[in-house]
Amino acid sequence: MGVRNFFPADRMRRWTTPFPPQASGPEEVLAAARLDPRAVGDTKEVSPGGRTHPKGPGEAGPDPETGVEPSRPWRTAYVAPPVAFGRDDERTAFVSPASGNDETTATDAWRGLRSRAPARPKTAAIAVFTAGATIALLTLVAFGTVLDQVWLMPPLVASAALVFGAPTLPLSQPRSVIGGQFLAALTGFAVLAVAGSSVWAAAVAGGLALGVTALTRTPHSPAAATATLVVAQQQPLVPFLPILVAATVILVLVGMLVGRSGVTPRYPTYWW
Repeated sequence: MGVRNFFPADRMRRWTTPFPPQASGPEEVLAAARLDPRAVGDTKEVSPGGRTHPKGPGEAGPDPETGVEPSRPWRTAYVAPPVAFGRDDERTAFVSPASGNDETTATDAWRGLRSRAPARPKTAAIAVFTAGATIALLTLVAFGTVLDQVWLMPPLVASAALVFGAPTLPLSQPRSVIGGQFLAALTGFAVLAVAGSSVWAAAVAGGLALGVTALTRTPHSPAAATATLVVAQQQPLVPFLPILVAATVILVLVGMLVGRSGVTPRYPTYWW
């Protein structure tokens, strides 16, 4: 708040004027506290009559209007500099010191609950990229059924979420999807050859894959899960690696078709 009382409410209840329910700006705040707007940033002594007196290092001087030494008790108030009156401060609801509470308006409370997340995409765009992701994943299932292999892997589902749900991110571009998955799988096979299959080695493989993809400028977060999967399940180099590369290519190709629908952002934004 811009103005705050420091003396207990029971000592001021006799002569304290209640603040208005809401003050919209610094001038109204100062007027409500009966303080001189020119004294912003200074400490003021406010007498029961509503007059203000500067309080410096020493004792307060006499009342500038009557010349009479100020009587006690007074209430001391501090007026914050104008910078303190931000957007939220202007909406603050001032209450009587007797209540002992600092309350805020419903507008201020609603402002604190509002999310800063990006706006929701258009309904048509959501429908198109949802359908595209579903078609791409069903295509992987179809290839796996025909070839009697597992093509639908959890890391690839996460890759599809990036390709179709966030097609403009660097993590979603073909260089990162195909290259990141490929390099992460190689990292997993390297860890598997050196340390064997264990949960400890799987964790190391996931962490190393993150560094490898960053160094090679192929950042793709689902790729770290691929490296972990290779070590945890002791995947064979063949056919796992060829299937992985082919599956990522399918995701990219379907993503291209969706990105040229004119409803979703164009994909890819770059290839290499």
